[in-house]
Amino acid sequence: MGRWIGLCSGMTVILALGAGRSAAQIPQEFTNLQVLPDDISRGELVQVMRGFSLATGLRCQDCHTGGDGQSFEGVDFADDGDEDKRKARYMLTMVREINESFLADLPDRDDPPVEIGCKSCHRGQPRPLLLTQDLRIALDEGGVEAMASRYRALRENFGMAGAFDFREWEVNTLGEALAAEGRPRHAAAVYELNAEFHPESVAIQGSLAQLYESIGDTTRAVARYERVLELAPGNAAATARLEALRGGGGGR
Repeated sequence: MGRWIGLCSGMTVILALGAGRSAAQIPQEFTNLQVLPDDISRGELVQVMRGFSLATGLRCQDCHTGGDGQSFEGVDFADDGDEDKRKARYMLTMVREINESFLADLPDRDDPPVEIGCKSCHRGQPRPLLLTQDLRIALDEGGVEAMASRYRALRENFGMAGAFDFREWEVNTLGEALAAEGRPRHAAAVYELNAEFHPESVAIQGSLAQLYESIGDTTRAVARYERVLELAPGNAAATARLEALRGGGGGR
């Protein structure tokens, strides 16, 4: 089992190591190693921690106590006082168990075998949330504007890093879930946001039309069905709904 897998501890500062002060602040020998091998070399441990940091976006001081929060000076690497360090040990053990026990029994497993690591879930984030989970938290805690602001911030900061899935259908699933929960206005807000970045999607426009129709906003429903026909001329469902809505007098 690779020693780099799973630990949610970080040493981003290690990326800048060389012959400077930071290198001198890392111990030559390590104590209280409970998951990593007792005989791991200093160089190997630095590389392991670098991998953890890149996978989770965390720094040494996020899991280790002491120091000034910037350098390694004064950091007590052996101390177990930080809750995140204890969680990290558990997660390392969990990932090892998955790779060595559960995946080891996978029928017709690839050779060489695929193994999971920190980045399999974290993707550069301390908390391994999916985009839909992150947006739902923002929506429930702060409302539609908070959700939209969070989406834009994530897209700007993580868009090219692979931390979140910004493709159309990932966000659509959140809209679908909210609609199923009886929250059509929130669902429409999600689809409206997604439409901004996927303006040619027939599915988004159709979903918005149905949602607006369900809440009695005929004007917006008609506009969205018309947009469906612009994108997909001859769409039978949109044509039928437009005829029904217009025949019913229109308006809100």
